[in-house]
Amino acid sequence: MSFVKDLFGKKPPGIKIEDIDILIADKREEDRFLEYKDARILNTPEKLSEWVSALLNADGGLIIIGVCEDDPDKKKKVEAKIFPVRKEFVSKEYTKERIEQLIYSNIRSSSRPVINVYPVRDEADTSKAIYLIEIPQGDNPPYQASDGKYYRRLNATKYPMPHSEIADFFGKRRKPALSLILEIMEVNIQKSEYSFALRVFIHNTGKAVAKYTTVTASFVNLDIINIPKGAAKRIDDIRGNLPSLQWDYFGNVIHPTGIRTRIWDIKLKVKDNSKHFAVIYDVVAEDMDLFTDRYSFTSTDVLHKAKEMLAKGESPTFIH
Repeated sequence: MSFVKDLFGKKPPGIKIEDIDILIADKREEDRFLEYKDARILNTPEKLSEWVSALLNADGGLIIIGVCEDDPDKKKKVEAKIFPVRKEFVSKEYTKERIEQLIYSNIRSSSRPVINVYPVRDEADTSKAIYLIEIPQGDNPPYQASDGKYYRRLNATKYPMPHSEIADFFGKRRKPALSLILEIMEVNIQKSEYSFALRVFIHNTGKAVAKYTTVTASFVNLDIINIPKGAAKRIDDIRGNLPSLQWDYFGNVIHPTGIRTRIWDIKLKVKDNSKHFAVIYDVVAEDMDLFTDRYSFTSTDVLHKAKEMLAKGESPTFIH
């Protein structure tokens, strides 16, 4: 996600001082993703680290350094609307590289987040600049500010997280994260009817091994012909009478390598000449919350796969 592009409608380096002026004139309000700071924040990098950690520990966002805000009563700041009032160029001693160094040297974490610093320069005097600090949602939270506290973004402000939230973050870092990958395989076309196979993989992109894994999958506008590969139990009766399968992996673990583990090859037949299909699946494991997703595709996708197979010298079956 590009917070800069979402705000300005374009990417750096296309952003100009005029775009900052428009932002101020339009009174673009601060929100959970946008924070204004005047240039003096760079004189106290430990304070800047609080805002950076707060965004890393939430959903990410954008800090604009060099835009002064209309700061209401601090006691009411959580509820108040905060608007930009004027720009204030950053002192030329603060280069892009120095700002990056100030940020990284005041944030403590087990891995280095990718934070982008973009200068927006005055074309009449390139020594004058405003800086856009684009901060992602951290992929390995929690992130600690230089005062030893862990902050988190809330609306247009931040708060130091209590112990329970910090502990929850550390727990999440050690959890598995499972999802499925589905590939269309064999295609068999007979006049207006056709069937195909889905190859189903599971992978773990989390931070811990997955134990006691269960996958359930239901097929919309498709009938299951057979399952040439993999163990499966039919559970149509508990999934609204949709053709449905369950796969259990209790005797082994899935390691957090991201490597795909093949669990099924499923031969499917299109039901009632349908054009739109879906696989709705759930994955759950020990120490992992239930994950639900939907894989949607169309008859056009299946036919495109058949053409790809022909181009590679493979042999989808066409029976006219």
